[in-house]
Amino acid sequence: MLRMTSLTVHEVLEREHFSHATVIAGKGGLSRKIKWVHVMEVTSVKQLLHGQELILSTGFVWKDNVKVFRSIVQQLIQSKAAGLCIEIGTYMDYIPSEIIELADQHHFPIIVFSKEVRFVDITQDIHSLLIAHHYQMISDLEKFAQELNNLLLAPGCLYKILSYLAKKTDMQVIYKPKEAEPIFAPEVSKDKQETFLHFLTFQPDGKGLVVQHVQAMDYHFANLILVPDQHTSVSDYDMLLLDRSATAIAQFLLRELYIEEKKRALETEWLYDWLEGKHSEERILSYLVDFDESLIPRGLQVCTCKFTKQLDAYSSSQVTYFMLLMRSVFEQEGFFLLSLTTRHKLIIITLNRRDELTVMDRLRDAFERFMKSDILQKETVPDVEQIGVGKHVRLLKEMHKSYESSIETLAMNEKLFTQSSKIIYHADFHIYRMIYQLAKSKELNEFMHDYLEPVLHYDQKNNSNLLNTLRVYMCCNGSKKETAERLFVVRQTLYHRLEKLEELLGSDFMNSPKRQAIEFAIHAYEYLKRNV
Repeated sequence: MLRMTSLTVHEVLEREHFSHATVIAGKGGLSRKIKWVHVMEVTSVKQLLHGQELILSTGFVWKDNVKVFRSIVQQLIQSKAAGLCIEIGTYMDYIPSEIIELADQHHFPIIVFSKEVRFVDITQDIHSLLIAHHYQMISDLEKFAQELNNLLLAPGCLYKILSYLAKKTDMQVIYKPKEAEPIFAPEVSKDKQETFLHFLTFQPDGKGLVVQHVQAMDYHFANLILVPDQHTSVSDYDMLLLDRSATAIAQFLLRELYIEEKKRALETEWLYDWLEGKHSEERILSYLVDFDESLIPRGLQVCTCKFTKQLDAYSSSQVTYFMLLMRSVFEQEGFFLLSLTTRHKLIIITLNRRDELTVMDRLRDAFERFMKSDILQKETVPDVEQIGVGKHVRLLKEMHKSYESSIETLAMNEKLFTQSSKIIYHADFHIYRMIYQLAKSKELNEFMHDYLEPVLHYDQKNNSNLLNTLRVYMCCNGSKKETAERLFVVRQTLYHRLEKLEELLGSDFMNSPKRQAIEFAIHAYEYLKRNV
């Protein structure tokens, strides 16, 4: 099979302008690739080259100095030049033996012209050849990409893409997904499969192989691997074929995920009944098995998403891609996601697949990665205003409790303005969860006045802020030194204020449980003050 490879020194030697040329050193390097041809007559060349240049020279700058000649050849070798062509007769009559030895040692081709040649003709010829070679490669890549697009429309397209890549590269292709069995194209025996997999196990970085990640939406789906044999080198063209094949497979996987996500969106009626607590634990588990046979949830949490616009202002594809991105991130942290939508918000059910002890840490890590995603910053997905994360429940039938707490989380944050983050956790509100519930009746206001009214009345009458001293003193766990520093007052002033607090609240105001009641009343006062 004709393979698309880079231009080599050996191929250049077959050109007409090299008919009187002889390779006098470095014959082991005739397979070196040539990316450009450069005429050079200077002594310092290292900083002028990028690598894989064929150098043309008359030898004028080193004609009488072997040391300079050796230095130039060493620089060319270090710069990974393709080879050196020298015109013999004009300024040089021969190549010193130590230069030949150096070139042979490094398989660096040195080519001499026995007759006068025009470098301009050589550069024009080889550059034209390189451009034609490059154009042919682009043309073939375009045909390859078109064929991949055609294969994407055919049934069983994944294996067809792998087979096509194997045919074009004339190499063994292995597709190794993260959570499924590998696919080999062409198919090989079980023994060969085990040999390849054994090699991959002990060479995870793909040494000896060419590995390309199949990746989309910040998620690594699989590895696409080329296995060259002992007599086959991997060319730049092969690498481009591999890259385009990985992209086509990623498109196929995204399409499959998109279809799956749309299918899940159609099953919202059952999920709404679950959200309202209408299903038993056994029925829920049976339902989840249809999604994934290995899914055995260890509790769940409901997340309620609010966007900057009403949800129906976004297209269904935008919401679908939002969920695809979220799913790709959260699955890596051990969560299985389900979703349903209302007019105003998106409800996400995160089913925990791993240890319950780490569920909150993993959930926070997943949200942090999700919010930093570049895709989330684009207009292709809905813009998140806030996401309320409900409490973790162990029984699946109690999902409604987690949902209610996620709604409560958003409401509490709106009342308190305590968190500027877009991700709000019910677990972070602590005592305010009780305050929020009590605030729905008159009991919270009455409780607050029972404990703080003397201090509030004193502050109002004297235009003071004794309540703040009380709050800071309790936050400092009764440390007078720390309290004075935080209030920026001298100790004597603080002592005077504490005496007044004892007079108003009683000398036992720092004793439990009275102290706990007063601390609760202070939080209640701050909550009520914000929501007058």
